[in-house]
Amino acid sequence: MTRELHSEGRVLAKWTTRVTGPLAAVLLATSCTESVGPRPKSSSPGVPLFSYSASGITLDKDILSLSQRGRLLIKGFNPQNPHVGDAIIATFYWLGTTNIDSVVDVLTSSPYTPVGNTYHLVQYVTAGGISMATYVATNVRNFPDAGTDPSQILAVGAYLSDSVADGGIRLSAWTGVEDVFAQALGSGAGAPRSASGAGTTPTVASPGSIAVSPGALVYGVSAVTPPVGVDYDPAFTEIRGSGSDGSLKEDGVYAVLPSSGSANPQWTWYFNQVPGGGTWLATALTLNAGSSGVPATGDLTATAATSGSSIDPDGYVVTLDGTSNQSVPTNGSATFAGIPAGSHSVALSGVAANCTVSSPNPQTVNVPAGGTATVAYSVNCDTPTGNLTVSTTSSGSSIPTSYTATVDANPSQTVASTGTVTFSNLSAGSHTVVLSVPANCTVSGGASQTVTVPAGGTVTASYTVNCITGTGNLTVSTTSGGSSIPSSYTATVDANPSQTVASTGTVTFSNLSAGSHTVVLNVPTNCTVSGGASQTVTVPAGGTVTASYTVNCITPPGNMTVTTSSSGANIPSSYTATVDGSQSKTIASTGSVTFTALAAGSHTVVLNVPTNCTVSGGASRSVTVPSGGTVTVSYSVNCNAPPVVNAGPDETALTGALYALHWSFTDANHNGPWSYTINWGDGSTSSGTVSSEGSFSNGHTYVIILPRSFTIRVTVTDTAGAAGSDTKVVSVLLL
Repeated sequence: MTRELHSEGRVLAKWTTRVTGPLAAVLLATSCTESVGPRPKSSSPGVPLFSYSASGITLDKDILSLSQRGRLLIKGFNPQNPHVGDAIIATFYWLGTTNIDSVVDVLTSSPYTPVGNTYHLVQYVTAGGISMATYVATNVRNFPDAGTDPSQILAVGAYLSDSVADGGIRLSAWTGVEDVFAQALGSGAGAPRSASGAGTTPTVASPGSIAVSPGALVYGVSAVTPPVGVDYDPAFTEIRGSGSDGSLKEDGVYAVLPSSGSANPQWTWYFNQVPGGGTWLATALTLNAGSSGVPATGDLTATAATSGSSIDPDGYVVTLDGTSNQSVPTNGSATFAGIPAGSHSVALSGVAANCTVSSPNPQTVNVPAGGTATVAYSVNCDTPTGNLTVSTTSSGSSIPTSYTATVDANPSQTVASTGTVTFSNLSAGSHTVVLSVPANCTVSGGASQTVTVPAGGTVTASYTVNCITGTGNLTVSTTSGGSSIPSSYTATVDANPSQTVASTGTVTFSNLSAGSHTVVLNVPTNCTVSGGASQTVTVPAGGTVTASYTVNCITPPGNMTVTTSSSGANIPSSYTATVDGSQSKTIASTGSVTFTALAAGSHTVVLNVPTNCTVSGGASRSVTVPSGGTVTVSYSVNCNAPPVVNAGPDETALTGALYALHWSFTDANHNGPWSYTINWGDGSTSSGTVSSEGSFSNGHTYVIILPRSFTIRVTVTDTAGAAGSDTKVVSVLLL
């Protein structure tokens, strides 16, 4: 049977196995694991049973290869093999999240030969499109020790479930590592660990702190995508240097600690060098040093620290690996001496029921060769608890639905008027329970009882309660605002007599039956009650309920009536009255008009009349409108008509002769004396004053060269300044 390992289209390893009979069937069945086949004998006879090294763990060989693709990531230790018995750490990197199906090692002989060492997966981490897996094989064999023959170089490869576009492998071989894998690999706090993250600035990548046994190897590796600059932790030694291709970059470090402690390898990746930042992965593991050939032993000390109010007096039992027991005090320790180095299970038992172990139990601990491992247990023992049940039985005419029960300073609980409630997990011992009931109820024997709560049990405090129909009080409270607040209002409860309450104050209706009542607050019409004047309230038995009212009272408006009486002649049908320059109404010359809903206080009213009319006392008046009332403003108006003038009929006159003008007038108001003016039409006038109405005569001489006509205008003005006029034409002739 011929097998081949392929990567990127190339044959990296080929081997042929010729077997017959049952063995052939076995090899065929196991060949799918890529870990079986004819194994060459070691070229170094007499290989020791232990990989002990007096110098401790040292780096033997390392190699790195990136920019691989396909389903196989593989690399050989060319130009020189590591030593037989070394431990090999193989870390694989690839883009994507596909899994590794198997890890194998081969020799580059012709035909290529599988070696068959077992590689254990210790950590796998993936994030942000990049994956990293680390495998460990201890006490590797079946290859030429430190050989340099190109056809006998040891190569390690990983088969992937799917092809990858980019990947690689870092191999390192270590001398002095414990042969047995289960004992070589750190456990517990020293177990391998990984972490991942992302960043856009210089970012610290760290798998986290890991416990290290004396002389153990700490191996750390980190990978990123995309490639950026990196600084590694100077407390570690870099393995070969970082590797990089176009898609990813990696770096490996190690340290060998002379004594037990912890380590946390860290890298600073400069993600600020690429747009958008990148993703990092990090893994750390420890490998213990090999023993000298003599089975290694160490000591294991188990400690107990106990706190609480009721500590278990007889201590506990600590059991090693399920077989070996020792007693340990409640606050003390027990030591198992000379036990084999490696992983052990420790359990604590014999813990009292009132105690709890807060530490993990059992615990797995790694005992170092020649050293002492410690496992610690924290125990808390509380005083045992019990329960207290409060039981109530009620009678009477006014039983409430429930009461309140209180135990010591614990939160209160509600208990039905006939029912029970339980206070759980009370400390065993004496407690005081109080039943709180309404004022109309009485508790037989008193509301307070002292009871003893048994550890792990329940005690009952029983109460018998009698509740009668009780009375209570209702307080009416008022708060008032506004511009016209009265001194008081009237409050009425149901059909009870009303009581007076101050506009801002209180009044109490006492000894009302417990239950629902209706209270009404009666306020003046200029006041309004927020939420309404009627409220329904429940009066508690033995207590007081308050009905609160908020009242706003404004000043009531008033009215203004304007009246007019007119006399004289030429009186119009109406005038106009205006209040405060904004509200106008028409009023009959003898009549009235009312302005309603005016704000109480001072206002100005003006009566507007024609120019021939005068207002006695003036047209503008200032008046005070009373709140809720009416004020009247009275005006007397006199209207004047101008005199009626008659100049007489048209006439003729002779030039140079005295012409006599006969005219007359009447005045409906008889508003004399009167003045008159006669315009003769030739540029001359005559004027005078008369004290009565009637007919009058005035003379004038016209002098002309040619006949012509003149228009005479007679104007009469009364004492009030009203004027009337009339004209006539006089034709003047020559002699």
